[in-house]
Amino acid sequence: MLFCAGAFWSIPAWASGDVGCAPSWKLNAAMHSGCDDTAMISPRNDSRINLMLLLADLPGAPPPSIPAKPSVFLDITSLAPSSADGGSPFYSDGEGSRCRSNVVATASFEAALRANLKISEQERATLIATRRGLQPTCTQNGTVDAASAATARAIKSSAGKAFATYIDAAAAFYAADYDGATARFTALGSARDPWLRETARYMLGRVAVNRAQVDYYDEYGSPKEGTKIAPNLLTDAETALRGYMRAYPKGDYFFSARGLLRRVYWLGQDHAKIEAEYTALMALPEAQRGIDAMTLAQEIDAKLLSAATADTLRDPNLLAVFDLMHMRSKGYDGEPCCAPITRAALEAQRPKFASKPELFAYLLALHDYYVAAQPAEVLPLVPDASHQTDFTYLAFSRQMLRGMALDAKGDRNARGFWIDLLAGAKRAAQRPVVELALAMHEERDHALARVFAPGSPIQTPEIREILLVNVADATLLRQQAQAASAPDHELGIALFTLLYKEATRGSHRDFVNDVRLIPASAPSEANSYDIQSSEHLPTALFTKGKNLGDYGCPPLLETQRRLATSANDAKAMICVGEFVRANGFDGFFLDSQPSADDLGGTPSQFTGAPYSRLDAYQAVLASSKASPEDKAYALYRAVNCYAPGRTNSCGGKGVEPETRKGWFQRLKREYPNSSWAQELRYYW
Repeated sequence: MLFCAGAFWSIPAWASGDVGCAPSWKLNAAMHSGCDDTAMISPRNDSRINLMLLLADLPGAPPPSIPAKPSVFLDITSLAPSSADGGSPFYSDGEGSRCRSNVVATASFEAALRANLKISEQERATLIATRRGLQPTCTQNGTVDAASAATARAIKSSAGKAFATYIDAAAAFYAADYDGATARFTALGSARDPWLRETARYMLGRVAVNRAQVDYYDEYGSPKEGTKIAPNLLTDAETALRGYMRAYPKGDYFFSARGLLRRVYWLGQDHAKIEAEYTALMALPEAQRGIDAMTLAQEIDAKLLSAATADTLRDPNLLAVFDLMHMRSKGYDGEPCCAPITRAALEAQRPKFASKPELFAYLLALHDYYVAAQPAEVLPLVPDASHQTDFTYLAFSRQMLRGMALDAKGDRNARGFWIDLLAGAKRAAQRPVVELALAMHEERDHALARVFAPGSPIQTPEIREILLVNVADATLLRQQAQAASAPDHELGIALFTLLYKEATRGSHRDFVNDVRLIPASAPSEANSYDIQSSEHLPTALFTKGKNLGDYGCPPLLETQRRLATSANDAKAMICVGEFVRANGFDGFFLDSQPSADDLGGTPSQFTGAPYSRLDAYQAVLASSKASPEDKAYALYRAVNCYAPGRTNSCGGKGVEPETRKGWFQRLKREYPNSSWAQELRYYW
């Protein structure tokens, strides 16, 4: 847990995969993907992240803590707390209903029983056993009532009878007998036991809320379309809950009652009241809210912002989060998530931001940068304030945007600005974002060596490894593969990248020399789908790997020695392809490049083109020195590059079906006795 008593966790992987989504490694992204939120308040962020960042700046927010493993991106999916009985704690999501909180309620009941000295041990044991037997399934009806009646007959003391009445009331509540529950809880209002009096008063509110919700939700727990709750039922619930809160302002259930009250407002679609409640909560120190920042952000997002308009919102923080959603660019489907906000509409909100002028100026600057694409207009709205010892998240975001504007206009001071900003980027997840900005600047300034120089301020592993994998030349990779100060994973990434690219891009003599850098303890097998995230990269794969294909190829090192002597050796070229194919390296992450505006998106400095088996097979087919067996196998494999889905899985520029048909016919015509011709029955 990294933020606000556990608000943010890092996303560990920096490469895309088959599961989940790939973060966008750039700062100028305005599309919300759900997997690349950062500590910079911006349109790309999940609205809950933006709200939590703003909440962290409020008085009384707990100090953020720095994560053990820094990451540029924040992940919200693992943040939601769960209640003691495994349900969601979000009252606005339907929790706090009669089917929840039984575990906690039972424990409280037992504690109150033990504190009441007027009840005998025998009666106490009977009452506890009966309460523990109350396991609501929301369909029990008569079963619990019979048990409660039996308990009531066994209890003789007046103090014990009051607790038996409570069990009876709870049983009625869980059985959806709201009239019976109300009557019994009301009767306990005059009980001598203080726990019973308070709990009964609170339960009257819960009963009223659940009565109001009868037939409101469908079988999936969602509100039925078009269903409205009778206003008098909501009024009864509000009155009961407020009555408890007035009577017990420091009561055990005060925060729960307040959560249920917000739920009542949501059920009644009373947006003004629910916003007022959220505004009042945000004004309190977190310790006095009775709700953690994550839960509060989740609730606000689901129950207020989803149905709000700019006209209905009054609180500047909430309005800012709303506006940010409306500055997003189009999503993967080509459609914007929200109606784009105009500059005029934003200006019309100025009075609502009278108490937060810097936040409003930041929104205007964001609009200039992301919507109007006029980064130069950002600078007068966000003056330079980079020389600080500590940044709030808003102040940090403002300076980040200024730096981005400087870089966008090619200002010569941009690099110095980013370095200055690092000193004050001390709060959770801030520094890695500045490092990303500085790394992108260095990359585009053709100064990659500075990123890996001793004492470099860029230390976030993800950033350094992306640059090594995508941009670094052989000299830099060789340097980092031996750097004494580099982390083990960076050493492995550098060496694996170096050897793979040397083996597949023509640097065969260098490969033969560089395999000496492979540690004796290096593994030779790994999950080829996620090699870059392996704790220990399988660099020994290049010398000890056993996946050599179907063509009788020698170990890869011998193949590389042959190519170092004769770069056009046909069988050796085929054997490199076999190494790639047998190890699942087709479409490998080391043979692709990020988008030009992403980190690592500038042209690779490594000599040679990304490897393609299809290109290698065509080179063998064009070779006058290739043996008939080599050409037969090259034809066989070239045709199979399109099996079975008619799409090229071997990399390189594809060929038309007519060409593949020609390869198939040539194999059958020129090499009919080859086992490869006899095995191949189709072309694709």
